[in-house]
Amino acid sequence: MPREEFKPGARFGVSVVDEFSWKDLLDFTACTECGRCNQNCPATSTGKPLNPRLLVHDGKVNLLTNGSRLLQGNRSEGLMPLIGKTDEHQGTIGEDALWACTTCGACMTNCPVFIEHVPKIIKMRRHLVENEASFPHELAVFFESVEQRSNPWGITPGDRAKWARDLAVPLMSEARCDTLFFVGCAGAFDARNKKVATAVVRALKAAGVQFAILGTEEKCCGDSVRRLGNEYLFERMANTNVELFKKYDVRRIITYCPHCYTTLKHDYHQFGMNMEVRHHSEFLHELLETGRLKLDGDKPVADGKVLYHDSCYLGRYNGLYEEPREVVRRVTGRKPLEMDRRLEKSFCCGAGGGRMWMEEEPEHRINANRVREALGKDADVVAVACPYCMTMFDDGIKDEHAEGRVKVMDIAELVAARLPG
Repeated sequence: MPREEFKPGARFGVSVVDEFSWKDLLDFTACTECGRCNQNCPATSTGKPLNPRLLVHDGKVNLLTNGSRLLQGNRSEGLMPLIGKTDEHQGTIGEDALWACTTCGACMTNCPVFIEHVPKIIKMRRHLVENEASFPHELAVFFESVEQRSNPWGITPGDRAKWARDLAVPLMSEARCDTLFFVGCAGAFDARNKKVATAVVRALKAAGVQFAILGTEEKCCGDSVRRLGNEYLFERMANTNVELFKKYDVRRIITYCPHCYTTLKHDYHQFGMNMEVRHHSEFLHELLETGRLKLDGDKPVADGKVLYHDSCYLGRYNGLYEEPREVVRRVTGRKPLEMDRRLEKSFCCGAGGGRMWMEEEPEHRINANRVREALGKDADVVAVACPYCMTMFDDGIKDEHAEGRVKVMDIAELVAARLPG
């Protein structure tokens, strides 16, 4: 995603069709209307107002309708609106459709002509957030919490390091260390995901990795903020974090959240960050492959059959498919079970793109769709490598009253269960 230029009088995002990039405009005319984007979209599949094929079609209609006027410099009178409260007219995209997107990328992965749906949606979200202050009501609390307390729950920043107080984890402010474990908001504040952060620490220590955490100095990476269109807030957060990393001369960052991973590895390049960023799945895989991380052969492997779920931001956005599977294989001694929809065809858990912080109709939940698929595999454990997926699977399993049938574990927890000692 491109950065915005925050200058007096500037407008942000896209509200008129000619504000899109040339690639976006080309996409509108390139669509073959095959419908593969719809077939793989989690929002469309669960009855949401988003229809990726129709979104591109509306962009094309809007371009053809408004094009001649825009070329003549007429940007006010008689233009068909690009964004509306509803999408009842061809050529106008409904706001509710824009907010239904999880940014999972399935539409783009399955498009035969390489149309990029997600960037267009985020550009239009930017207009709604930054120019119109028009967004779902629950996001007002989210934006305020992140801006004032640098976490989505609005918990006091002083509590960010409490999860690690009994683990003897060094702080960057005290240790001479160039490897940072970036815990993320979920690992620091969410009760279930704190256990995953603890498992990562145990694995890193067992492998003799010298690392430290930022403790109360750590702040949200801004992933959801950017995907939701609040680019101004994201710029402030990114600049603050990059300066902090440079202050401590961080050379390598390890994180177990694919959303933090994507933001730090790709988005932060725009802000002058060029350090190595590793997801815990690839780092644990490397430690196991090289023999630095040794498992206790006398300890029992994970109970029963393990099913692996591909995270959208780990898989489609970063191509990390084999590493987490190899970690599961080394821990359990066998390949994990597979979902019907897997690898680049994986189905979203429903939490990406800021949807984690928005309400969803109980009868049409995306996570329920995925959880039912998992339950059909008769697995004992669903292995994940993302805190959002952890939450969505945990909640979905409870909604299905299946807590006694299957449990959800991060791959780091599978590893930690077989560490010596």
